[in-house]
Amino acid sequence: MQRNRLRLAVAVSIACTVLLSGCAQPGSTSSAPTTSAITSQALQRPVRSCETPLGCSEFASVRGRDATGEVSWLGTHPLRVTSARFDGVWTLHVATPCNHLQVQVSVQDDVLTPGLVSVTDRGCEDPTGSYQAWTEKLFEQPVQWKLDGDTLTLRNAHATIDLKES
Repeated sequence: MQRNRLRLAVAVSIACTVLLSGCAQPGSTSSAPTTSAITSQALQRPVRSCETPLGCSEFASVRGRDATGEVSWLGTHPLRVTSARFDGVWTLHVATPCNHLQVQVSVQDDVLTPGLVSVTDRGCEDPTGSYQAWTEKLFEQPVQWKLDGDTLTLRNAHATIDLKES
């Protein structure tokens, strides 16, 4: 009985080896990439550029308001906003008191229209969890922006935030 299992295992191993080795024969029409091609692609990093209206400056929130009034945590637990172009796409990086958002934006005059949004998820406890949700809601709709000296203002129906260059 044990000998039959061993024979079966050997037969299956041989069959798999024959089938798989046929894929790598010279003249094969397989389009599998080479190891060097895979390594080369894995090492390519997105091309980063500071050619955005905000440059590569960092801004920290100093105050803000929404429909409920002043949002005091924006001054005590500031959002930090930077921007860059990655492979030609303007991306805002927003650090909240607990997580990070990366928001791809398109720009038309003074309006940032959010595209793809990536968010880390550390499982924040309140109150920082609610700060995260509040910030995500800000980027669910277009945001009017204005840069006046070292002050960046972001505004939409959800909120208005003033950030200072840091």
